[in-house]
Amino acid sequence: MLNIAPLKEEDIAAVVAIESLSFSAPKEEAIFKSDQNKYLVAREDGEIIGYIGVEKISGEIHVINMAVAPEHRNQGIGNKLMEKILNNIDVFFLEVRASNLAAQGLYEKFGFKKVGVRRRYYSNNGEDACLMRREPK
Repeated sequence: MLNIAPLKEEDIAAVVAIESLSFSAPKEEAIFKSDQNKYLVAREDGEIIGYIGVEKISGEIHVINMAVAPEHRNQGIGNKLMEKILNNIDVFFLEVRASNLAAQGLYEKFGFKKVGVRRRYYSNNGEDACLMRREPK
């Protein structure tokens, strides 16, 4: 059974491993340690299989990042993580790689709309980011 709970110190190594398998410019362990209170983890049978990070910025909720372990993708874990953080009160926003059409599709499913582009946003390769926003319902 899937359980979603706050990130604990002992979960960080598993989150870093998923981060490294999921992104071409992964965040370092120190970032997860310093921002530990911003993350939730998805755990199944004791194993960390995904995570999501959020923070409040200027009255809006920023989805920092989200990833699911490769062997657990396409099983609804990303959906469950999104459902856990979303509400109908706050404005949510995020940046997603222009090339990451799968993630964009997931976000659109939850009511996010493309509202802009951040040119050359990703420092590792200069790729643009789509800025997406979700208004309260």
